Amino acid sequence: MAMLTRLTTTTTTSAAVKGGSNSPRTLQKFQNCIAFLIPNLTQKKSTHVDAIDCFANELVLRKCKKWEELKENLYQSISQKDSSVSCSVNFRESMHIMSKAMKTDLEALRSPKLGLDIRSLSQAQLDNLLISTVEIKNKLDFLYLVQQSIRWQYLPSNEILISCLKYLSTLSAVEHIESFLDICKKQKHPLLATYTDFAPFKAMALWRHGTSDMALITLHQGYESSINSSNGSGKRMIRAAFRTIIEETLIKKSDAVLVSLMEIAHSIYNKHNDIFVIACVWKQCFASEWFCDQKTAIDLFESNVDLQQLVTRRSSSLVTSFLSHNNVDAVHRIIELFLQYKERTACFNCLSLLFGYHYHLKDLRACAEIVKSCNELNMPLNETQNEQFLNLFLNQDNTEKTCTTYRKPIKKFQYKF
Repeated sequence: MAMLTRLTTTTTTSAAVKGGSNSPRTLQKFQNCIAFLIPNLTQKKSTHVDAIDCFANELVLRKCKKWEELKENLYQSISQKDSSVSCSVNFRESMHIMSKAMKTDLEALRSPKLGLDIRSLSQAQLDNLLISTVEIKNKLDFLYLVQQSIRWQYLPSNEILISCLKYLSTLSAVEHIESFLDICKKQKHPLLATYTDFAPFKAMALWRHGTSDMALITLHQGYESSINSSNGSGKRMIRAAFRTIIEETLIKKSDAVLVSLMEIAHSIYNKHNDIFVIACVWKQCFASEWFCDQKTAIDLFESNVDLQQLVTRRSSSLVTSFLSHNNVDAVHRIIELFLQYKERTACFNCLSLLFGYHYHLKDLRACAEIVKSCNELNMPLNETQNEQFLNLFLNQDNTEKTCTTYRKPIKKFQYKF
């Protein structure tokens, strides 16, 4: 057999070499002869392929049967669950659908095509809508109503307009405030003169937006305009804005903004002899925990006589403010400052308030130090405070127990060696 194959291959190759273009026909004839003489080769190959196909089909059928069985078991387990679970699922799905429907309805109501036309409302109805959205901090509906009011130039009452401007300043909505300003200028609204072209609202909106330079310029211009105004509400609001900006500047430790504030404070003081802004800067710097801020406050106090007189007159309110924030260190420093400038009355007021603070905390040691300092300075406390100190001293055991309740428990450690 091998010999026959070898002979046929040699004859085929020789014929292909000799015949040239007729070689494919010779090869086809040779293959037909081989298939006729030896049919077992092709049969074995086909049977081998059929066996592989049958095996693959069986695997597929097994997997399909297994999947059908798993699916039937899954359906049976779902059907055997408690009916309450299915009810809760259906209820949850229905509520989800309802919430989505309500959301789409609200969005449709807020859309410009289907939304509320405020021209059909009275001013009282518009006031109620605006003030309700401001009170519950509903930003979306509030801005929609404000945009409608600006679009149709339909303003609410004066009180509600001020509330809206305040809320817009917290939202950094500078454009809306400017739009209200333009409408009020066209209508010659009386609130423009009272609040100096809405300077405090615009300044706070700019400050919240991050443009501190423009906020300080706007506030400076508005403050200078409000100084000569007879109505004090606009001036009080501008002062409140200044106070807020100064507090936040020192909390954020923004030295550049503090320098700008000092320039504005000195400019207002030099032009109008108004010490308010300088006093606000001094108070926040003096109450600060940072030495550089405290040094700034000392320099301001030493260089300005009007500031010294103002601080001396308001020593009691200053100390009360410091103690309300538990800033005892600031009270000690202001007592030293009054002793340095020989302001005995102010110093006594500070010591008396400090004694009341420590007596409320039942701190016998601190009260004893204050009594001793007052005797050394020849500024004795009044009879009521002397009686309080005596009662505190006599009830020393009880006060120590009450003081320990305010202290944090000390953790006990056990070393393992």
